[in-house]
Amino acid sequence: MYVDQFGISGTGSGDASYGCHISLSRVVLVGVVSWGLYWFYWMYRTWAQYRDHTAGDPEQAGQTHYPVWHGLTQLVPVYGFFRFHAHVRSYKALLQERGVTDSLNIAALVTVVVINLIVGLVAGGMRGESTGPGVTAASGIGFLISLATLLVSIGVICKVQSNLNQYWAAVAGTPAQNARFGKGEILCLVIGALLWLGVISDFVFW
Repeated sequence: MYVDQFGISGTGSGDASYGCHISLSRVVLVGVVSWGLYWFYWMYRTWAQYRDHTAGDPEQAGQTHYPVWHGLTQLVPVYGFFRFHAHVRSYKALLQERGVTDSLNIAALVTVVVINLIVGLVAGGMRGESTGPGVTAASGIGFLISLATLLVSIGVICKVQSNLNQYWAAVAGTPAQNARFGKGEILCLVIGALLWLGVISDFVFW
């Protein structure tokens, strides 16, 4: 058993009886407070779980997984979509191998992520306007749209995580242990809180 610097525990033997279950209420809470930064940490953490769980699988021989880089790929335009696709596809394969019914429509999920990002970029541009008539109204609308895209991204995580929780429960034979609250989540919460303070101050002192 080991625990890495981000709070991921594992055995390296493919045993998933350790904490892998992440409640949806936790996803929503951390996702909202972190202003969406949780997306990157969640990609990292669940990929680390996948790596540890499949470590002893002969079919995974020769394959190397880099959870940290996997999470950071979400910052790379276009390529991040392919990594998200691979992320969901890999877990869907595990669910099917275990015989667990899943509700993961990979194409639909990726499409939602792509559209959500585009809308978010447009909203960010509206919020960033600082000159010209109607700036306050545009910024307000941009904020509301950004908030909506945040909730959509959290919904995507919840959709995937609910299926992952079913898989971990099937592997353990009982509801899997809750994943410990990692340092990465705490960091996301701290940075997110600062971002929220900045957003609130913009509306209070405009």
